[in-house]
Amino acid sequence: MGFRFTDLFIPRHMHKNPEYRKEGAAMLTDTTVLAKMAEIDIDQGVRQAAAKRLAELKNMKGVS
Repeated sequence: MGFRFTDLFIPRHMHKNPEYRKEGAAMLTDTTVLAKMAEIDIDQGVRQAAAKRLAELKNMKGVS
């Protein structure tokens, strides 16, 4: 495996590498995408990262 030119154009949360998807989840603000990631991603770490980010966003929304 290695770096491919097309990897530059794939959003982090959709990358085949789970480490990139975790990073992408931490930056997302779309709760619909995060909920789907938390539910169906193949990697448990990505699911946890998405659920954590989703909880953070819900907490921020409740504060304002």
